Amino acid sequence: MIKIPYFSALSTYFSFGLLFVFGHVRDFFRNIFDFFHSSNLQGYAPICSGQEDFYVRRYYHRIQDCFGRPISSAPDVWFDIVHRYSNDNNKTMKRTSKVTRCLNLGSYNYLGFAAADEYCTPRVIETLNRFSPSTCSPRVDGGTTTLHKELEESVANFVGKPAAIVFGMGYATNAATLPVLIGKGGLIVSDSLNHSSIINGARGSGATIRVFQHNTPSHLEEVLRQHIAEGQPRTHRPWKKIVVLVEGIYSMEGELCKLPEIVAVCKKYKAYVYLDEAHSIGAVGQTGKGVCELLGVDTADVDVMMGTFTKSFGSCGGYIAGSKELIQYLQYTSPAHLYATSISPPAAQQIISSIRVILGEDGSGRGVIKDSFFLF
Repeated sequence: MIKIPYFSALSTYFSFGLLFVFGHVRDFFRNIFDFFHSSNLQGYAPICSGQEDFYVRRYYHRIQDCFGRPISSAPDVWFDIVHRYSNDNNKTMKRTSKVTRCLNLGSYNYLGFAAADEYCTPRVIETLNRFSPSTCSPRVDGGTTTLHKELEESVANFVGKPAAIVFGMGYATNAATLPVLIGKGGLIVSDSLNHSSIINGARGSGATIRVFQHNTPSHLEEVLRQHIAEGQPRTHRPWKKIVVLVEGIYSMEGELCKLPEIVAVCKKYKAYVYLDEAHSIGAVGQTGKGVCELLGVDTADVDVMMGTFTKSFGSCGGYIAGSKELIQYLQYTSPAHLYATSISPPAAQQIISSIRVILGEDGSGRGVIKDSFFLF
């Protein structure tokens, strides 16, 4: 980890604290002036209370122009940033016609497939003409096309699992799947730095949640040993199911998961392994098949493999790969499969085509590995 100089850290915290103090002073006087003005919503509780949106009003608005900037081109290596201006101290931003060409360091278009591609783009356009921009239906009604079945087969073969199911949104893949896999009476042991989608999915499951220190297999073992010995709260009955949630690559830290050690601990205590490969699938491994390939872990030892198509594949959506019994169960129970609109056919074709390029099946040789990097 990079160590921050003391002066930089001190000046940053001092500035943050100064804004905090001045923000509360401004809020104090604001409340005084608002007290003498009648409200049009008398009797209603405020939708956003003063404390809930304090950060937005007193911190974020000052530097809002640095974030959420619209672009007017594909998210390639270089892209066009649209200039904006504000007449109300950054509360609202208005676009201009002026753009600046900038180096893209903020996208997770890891392999460049989100821009025009010589192999993928023509096939996506052909699919758009043949099908439509959207199926306008969930998978269980009219939302399953031949492309969706082909995509699920391609994903299963690519990650090395018997079967797979795909969803239209990567975030919802975790948030909607975890509550189906485990519920009350189950134990979830989650890495302390897991993604928000995992956290929300775990909370929505109703299972007991415990956290282990980030990427520390020894602490994971301590947590498992302790809670297996104690059992469920109050009743002390054995847990119905134990699931350990980890990510392949932790994007904010840039760290690889210590997967071999974590799998060994889970085997020892008979806990299921749920692996989120949103940032690793397609990007690491000798043939781009993720951390299992990179770290030499048998995919059979990972019970549930999750990933998204928004990073390495330049598309949208997510997948769950596992045993045929698991995928069939999700087809019958997952709300993201039963009620949400399926992946757009052109987006599905984009994923299929990009997988072919990564595997070298397009005939171009771009997916060939040299010194562990793709030749894109």
